[in-house]
Amino acid sequence: MKNILKDYHTLWKEGKQVKECVFCNIVKTGNNNNEKERNVILYEDDLLLITQATGSPVRGYLMIVIKRHINGFAELSKEELKHVEKLINIIKDFYKKYFYIDSILLEHGSTENGRHPQSIVHAHLHLIPFNFDEEIEKELLTELHLKSIESFENIKINEKLDYWLYCDSKGRYYTSSNIINAPRSIFMNLIAKQINLQLPYEWRKNVTQKEYIDEMIKIFKDNKKFLKNIWLKLYLI
Repeated sequence: MKNILKDYHTLWKEGKQVKECVFCNIVKTGNNNNEKERNVILYEDDLLLITQATGSPVRGYLMIVIKRHINGFAELSKEELKHVEKLINIIKDFYKKYFYIDSILLEHGSTENGRHPQSIVHAHLHLIPFNFDEEIEKELLTELHLKSIESFENIKINEKLDYWLYCDSKGRYYTSSNIINAPRSIFMNLIAKQINLQLPYEWRKNVTQKEYIDEMIKIFKDNKKFLKNIWLKLYLI
């Protein structure tokens, strides 16, 4: 099976060249290759950008995307991981006040020597203001064989593996390299299951509600105090 090409704007799938990486395209133009739906870059710095998630079933669903074309967050340096985690915590703190709920974090991670069969292979994290019910979270941990790790930085143990990363609403991190037999879009489907949406939930077929996108623009673009707070906490504190 072919590995991911070093070429910044190319992916390979099952040994065949496919169109440009959608996240590389967002980095370049803010567009996700879909003429009917445009990703809005809500925040960016030298390392990463934040955009709303396509086909989101809930409010506030964000993706944190690394700008350079790497396969997973496990390939980042420790300093870069610290930067990402700091940003995550800033947003989670704000979301707790704005949505009155804690957030979860997840990644379908790939690496140069492996291949995640269900994900766009470009490092991106999902940050969602959502709490799994105890029963559904147990199903998630069991299905993916997730094991507890000490911190976000510990995902580097997966540097040469395909992997799952999950952070629960209490800030506890879990990871697993049980990729091949995992149910398709398990995270999205468990969210949909909990809020009684039709299953299986196909995010590719669900256009994000305009009010969700408008709300994210209002939070990030129109809230200068929030953006200033991100900058201050990331670079001055």
